[in-house]
Amino acid sequence: MKSLLTFVLPLVSPLAAKNWNEVLDRLNETARSIDNIHRNHKNVVAILVVNKEACLRPLPACFEILRVDLPPPQMSVYRGDCNEEERAEAVKWDKGYKIAHGMIHAKQQGSQFLMGVDADDLLSNEIPNIIQRDCSANGWYINMGWLLPHGSRWGLALPDFQNWCGTHAIVRADLLPLEESVEVMDPAIIKGIYGHHRELIPYMAKAGTKLKPINFRAAVYVVNHSEGNYMRRGLMQSVLAPKKLFSNPKNFLMWLSRLRYFGQKIEKTFICD
Repeated sequence: MKSLLTFVLPLVSPLAAKNWNEVLDRLNETARSIDNIHRNHKNVVAILVVNKEACLRPLPACFEILRVDLPPPQMSVYRGDCNEEERAEAVKWDKGYKIAHGMIHAKQQGSQFLMGVDADDLLSNEIPNIIQRDCSANGWYINMGWLLPHGSRWGLALPDFQNWCGTHAIVRADLLPLEESVEVMDPAIIKGIYGHHRELIPYMAKAGTKLKPINFRAAVYVVNHSEGNYMRRGLMQSVLAPKKLFSNPKNFLMWLSRLRYFGQKIEKTFICD
């Protein structure tokens, strides 16, 4: 059976990770989220793209593993550890190469739609319903979503989720700039379109294949754990830090107005046992 949608997950090299067990813990949650979708939509599957030396834990049956012989980044992938421009370029190449490689494989297997997914995020089980209602669409972008510190019940409802998170766009496979092999692709395309979350949506619009907004909270950007390469902290240490009420009250109140409770009913749409 050809897939309606394939999620493509790039995993950091174990040689670049600070804590490989933490990487696998976050991957496990993302895998459970995808399996939660697959249970009711058997034509939704996932590809995990990993370095050849990576030791993995068991994954749900809906996952395929692709191994690549890709050298790890030569500097830290974590913001604040080294020159930011060099770090960002290294991350975009590593992530972009893996996503492009996985998407080429999924397209060759006949998957109709493709979506890059960061291996620490969660996805709504409503996503396949959007696609099934309009299988001829160019695709969609996630404009609404959650920013949720790991282990917390309180998160932010983001109205511009696509500007924050790599898990942000579902695109019809035949519209993406993919070649027969990632090895012959333009490195600028690999890094820009597949390695970063800011370039795909304008690229699609410029090509005349504009993506549509999903208009419901369709993904969770999980932060405040050791393996997030942007190193985003908890809400009380960042946008809702008490000192910001005095230093920038307007901005503080804007973020406070977006604070929401991530209860069990909501959680079950993203992940379940």
